[in-house]
Amino acid sequence: MKKFLMSFVFTVFSLLISMNILQLYYTKETFGGEGYFHIITNAMQITVVVVYIGVPLVLLGCVLGELLFRYIILPNKLHFIISSILYILLGTGIIFVFGIVLGANTTNIFTIEMMPYMGLTAICSITFFVSRTMYERK
Repeated sequence: MKKFLMSFVFTVFSLLISMNILQLYYTKETFGGEGYFHIITNAMQITVVVVYIGVPLVLLGCVLGELLFRYIILPNKLHFIISSILYILLGTGIIFVFGIVLGANTTNIFTIEMMPYMGLTAICSITFFVSRTMYERK
């Protein structure tokens, strides 16, 4: 349980950092004067969004990732690269299913607007896999 919880916390922190970086990129705030206030305000808003919306989705992804790790990767002793690809596919699959459940048009799911979300899921899934592998070896 400790291995899963630590990997989950690392994944939530990686989501928080990634979303703050995306927020800085999209708003293009200037540093200095009034810009610092907006950056701090945006960081607090993103933190609230991650807590309310991101944590349940990350928890779902981590539970699926734990099942993938325990029942497919460990028994078959898959190579690190193959396991990483499986985790990236798991993350993008979660976004794909989530988009279908919310009623998105399946032809518009893999557009340019969705690419940052695909990147976030890839970052989170690889973070979970690397931290889970690290704690498994201890």
